Amino acid sequence: EITGLHISQLNDTDLRTLIALLCEAELRRRGFPVSAVTAGGDQNAPDGGVDVRVALPAEISISGFIPKPFTGFQVKVPDMPRQSIVNEMRPSGSVRTVIRGLAAASGAYIIISANGSTADASLQRRRAAMREAVEGIPNAEALELDFYDRERIASWVREHPGMIAWVRKKIGQPVRGWQPYTNWAARGESTEAEYLLD
Repeated sequence: EITGLHISQLNDTDLRTLIALLCEAELRRRGFPVSAVTAGGDQNAPDGGVDVRVALPAEISISGFIPKPFTGFQVKVPDMPRQSIVNEMRPSGSVRTVIRGLAAASGAYIIISANGSTADASLQRRRAAMREAVEGIPNAEALELDFYDRERIASWVREHPGMIAWVRKKIGQPVRGWQPYTNWAARGESTEAEYLLD
């Protein structure tokens, strides 16, 4: 089981890693190359407004949590009310270059908040703030905008059961009796030690 409460306990680095892993899992399931996902660098390094990017060939049809072949995710642990959204998308009053690029490519820009938990009315206000932030840029109407709160991220994780174990382990609540792929062997063993065959 995984809920939004579990998602809210992830730190910045683990949340960003989770989104990258979910994008890879989504592409793998659909038979697309996972090399289309880019994420990396220090969490606090300047990222231009996108933490995780999916860049597939424009002719590919995709939907769901990755709504467009060109999709950028901005990952935040704190909640993002209206003014925080506008400030994120328009620092110093100008729309970020990366968002303009996504609009030019008819892509999608998604803000993720691990502590946000939005009812429908709150979600609509956040989407409206995102739409307001891009007013006036070329091709703004072709840019898909969305806001994923912790419950929607939990829904995405439930689409990929292996990720449930990953999240639970990261927050110190592992699933009993099952472990994700890891080095289970005694790390003190030499590489020259005898390998036991069953």
